[in-house]
Amino acid sequence: MVKKLTGLLSTAAFTNDGILRAELTCRAAVATVRREITVASAVYVTWDVRGRCRYVGSVHRGAPTTVSNRLAEHHQHRTEGGVRREEWALLTVLPMRVDASLPVILAAEGWAARILSPLDGVAHPQIDLVRPPAVIAAAMGT
Repeated sequence: MVKKLTGLLSTAAFTNDGILRAELTCRAAVATVRREITVASAVYVTWDVRGRCRYVGSVHRGAPTTVSNRLAEHHQHRTEGGVRREEWALLTVLPMRVDASLPVILAAEGWAARILSPLDGVAHPQIDLVRPPAVIAAAMGT
């Protein structure tokens, strides 16, 4: 999935060998994410203890605590918060390029959700099948 989104992601998300940095995956606890993940915009994926994708989302707020703030909102959800705190074990964050606009970030979320088929959440952005991530990245000047 990451390979398909590579052109839309921050180059800082990868090692010199082109591998997603391990530190972009951590426990899906707000305090842990606040301490370990500092990006202003991202696509994020939650996983359960069985390694199944639970949720795919995106956030674009401009603050370094953007992802942890959004995770806190998920955990505080009136009806689903308890289940999310219990079931979401790990969080992988895919930092977006700094020049990525909100429509680009939403497209990346839509593609990630299409590829991963998360168990939770169904309100993902629609994707344009003739504009895969590589086409979107090329239009951005990659």
